[in-house]
Amino acid sequence: MIKSMTGFGRCENQNDEYSCKTEIRSVNNRYIDINTRFPKSMMTLDNTVKKLIKARCARGSFDLNISIERTNGGASDQILQPNLELAEQYRQAFKKIKNNLELEGEIDINLLLSMKDVVKIEPIETDPAREELIHATVEGALSALIQMREEEGKHLHDDILSRLETIEKNGDVIKSRQVESIQAYKGRLEERIKVLSEGAEIDPQRIAQETAIMADRCDVTEEVVRLDCHIIQFKKLLEGSQPLGRKLEFLIQEINRETNTIGSKTIDSEVSQLVIEIKSDLEKIREQLQNIE
Repeated sequence: MIKSMTGFGRCENQNDEYSCKTEIRSVNNRYIDINTRFPKSMMTLDNTVKKLIKARCARGSFDLNISIERTNGGASDQILQPNLELAEQYRQAFKKIKNNLELEGEIDINLLLSMKDVVKIEPIETDPAREELIHATVEGALSALIQMREEEGKHLHDDILSRLETIEKNGDVIKSRQVESIQAYKGRLEERIKVLSEGAEIDPQRIAQETAIMADRCDVTEEVVRLDCHIIQFKKLLEGSQPLGRKLEFLIQEINRETNTIGSKTIDSEVSQLVIEIKSDLEKIREQLQNIE
């Protein structure tokens, strides 16, 4: 069953230490493009998260947003760390300046704390429990997104199938009008010759010859047969489970090519109208295919 490339998924999970929320959106894209937004401390998970998406989705533009907090209300992705080694270097430097210049006073702790990088905000260390929670939450949001893509894919499937059946019926009508259109051409040719020759005797063999030439020139049997073959192949692909968007786009191009050839060959106004209707349905199918994975 085909899938849409448009979807949304959201999931929330928590364990004893963390609470995680994930939202993921997708829209159509010729390839696969993934944008992630989450705290700096989770940047090491970027490739892992993208692999999770690529393993289950073939095409689309994805926006993934992850937020995580400690369940006790504290900051989840950073921690204050004193740089004792650097602070000691500052203290020794200040002490040396004081002694060398014979200055009075004590070295103030506020002065030390104001020095750059004496106290730093650093990401928390890798926590397996946190990573496991993030993975589970991303998987949950991704499953919800895929479910939505599948549901919309069903609607696209039904709409496309309905239009294909209409195209198929119009192709059958075109096929059935082959003989009828030639006979109509023969009648018009005879009438025209009568008018131009002012009632003179018409050579039946010449009429038959001209009719045969025109019949061969406007014969669309091969095009209609190929049209049917493409439609049958298209329907089979629609029932497949693999990503099909590009293959279906190619088949629509082929169906459109055969339709254009039929339109250029025909001398039947009714067939010309059917060609217009087929091309209208093909355009609508092509628009639908832009959103199929």
